[in-house]
Amino acid sequence: MTTANQAATGQTAVSTAVKTLALNPEKIAVTPTIGDYHILGDILMERCLGYTTMPCPPMTKRTLELGAKNSPDMICTPFKITLGNQIEAAEQGANVFIMPGAGCRLGFYDILQRQVLKDLGFKVELISLFDYVPTAKRLFQTLSSINPDLTQEHFDRVFATVVQITLEMDKLADFMRRNRAFEITKGDFQRAYQDYLQEVIDASCADAAADVGIKYDKILKAIPLDKPRRPIRIGILGEIYVVVEPFSNCHMEDWLTEHKVEIDRPFDLTRMAMAINSVPELIEKSGGYVDYNLGSTANEVIAQAHSMMQDGIDGIIHVKPASCSPEITAMTILQNMSRDFGVPVMYLTFDTETGEAGVHTRLEAFLDMITMKRQDDSVSEVVNQAVAEGNQAGINQKKGEGY
Repeated sequence: MTTANQAATGQTAVSTAVKTLALNPEKIAVTPTIGDYHILGDILMERCLGYTTMPCPPMTKRTLELGAKNSPDMICTPFKITLGNQIEAAEQGANVFIMPGAGCRLGFYDILQRQVLKDLGFKVELISLFDYVPTAKRLFQTLSSINPDLTQEHFDRVFATVVQITLEMDKLADFMRRNRAFEITKGDFQRAYQDYLQEVIDASCADAAADVGIKYDKILKAIPLDKPRRPIRIGILGEIYVVVEPFSNCHMEDWLTEHKVEIDRPFDLTRMAMAINSVPELIEKSGGYVDYNLGSTANEVIAQAHSMMQDGIDGIIHVKPASCSPEITAMTILQNMSRDFGVPVMYLTFDTETGEAGVHTRLEAFLDMITMKRQDDSVSEVVNQAVAEGNQAGINQKKGEGY
């Protein structure tokens, strides 16, 4: 995205936008890191408000320490991490922060974070994009209240571009997660995907974004693989921030990829957007395990877990931040599903004190258990088949002897 220096020199990463706005170097906006989705916030800020954007500083232990130090003790972990993001970015000159403002307590983050940053002496603006339920109408209202010159037509074209980028990002990332563990040349998928992100951010419209997506879909599918016929397949479900942001889950997907696991992670912005107004449908897909709204994304967790278990997933990892009430409720239901389907589920809770080594040790034990279970199942299948064949042979023999 465009940096403050680029804005000052007249250079811009979105010079091919439908209608390029003159970037204001005094408004330096940052979208807190959540996977690669921060680029969507950057596009909105540049193309709808004319704000200069800068990337969040890389997240480190200091990010966690700053966030935890200045947060209420019992508040959920994503609040602390995003607050740490904001403090470090403000130290580097950022003065506008974007928060989605939808979901559970996430919708109230901006109110408290604004006060914390003010108390720390930072003069910043926090923009909450949505109400509890995100809609394009609400997003336009938010952005046009800041920039009265923003027309509905221009917003619609920018929003269509953002939606198309989201669809393509999620599609490519899903394919990568399912196949990256089996690439012959290590790093092929990651290099191609990073090239895609660099290129798609300059897409001037939805059609251009779609073209970039098609191009990299072909590139990813052409990467040579050495994939077994039936690899170990593990699903990842849980609270959306911890699922999507690698730093918050101790880079769990990278560890599983290194250990030759196909990752099934049906949680991304595309599928979350589709599920927002479909709680009755999610309840119906839950196989009778839940009959009410659990809150946040918990109904989606149960519905996806039920689908995965029916589809023969080898195991599921459920992740959540500390003190996330909806996911605590979902855990109880997942235990019942695990027992009924015979699919192991591991529960990981992340806070600012969670250590990467401990998480990876638990992942290793979980993977070992799944591997042994599959071997036992294979032996049982062979034994059962032999017994069945033996029984059939005995029946045939008795028939031949006139019984």
